[in-house]
Amino acid sequence: MHLHFATKSGHLWNSLAETLRLNGFDPGEFEIRHEAEAAVLGDAMSDSVFRLRRLSTGNEQLYSVAPGSPWLFSAHADLAAGRFGVPQAQ
Repeated sequence: MHLHFATKSGHLWNSLAETLRLNGFDPGEFEIRHEAEAAVLGDAMSDSVFRLRRLSTGNEQLYSVAPGSPWLFSAHADLAAGRFGVPQAQ
């Protein structure tokens, strides 16, 4: 089981994997990709935009992973709110 990443920033992705586990998800069900082009999120432009996708459902969300951004908290909130579906029974 592993996450699929377009970058090798270990600490960042280890935090995401732990957040997935804490919410009852298998990190191996998820893929995260860097968006090649900057995306508009609200009023801000960011070169560090990533797309998190659950492989089994296709559900996905964009996150701006800029210094000081609350992207991990946003991902946690999205997982808890069911935006990626329900966790698989373990």
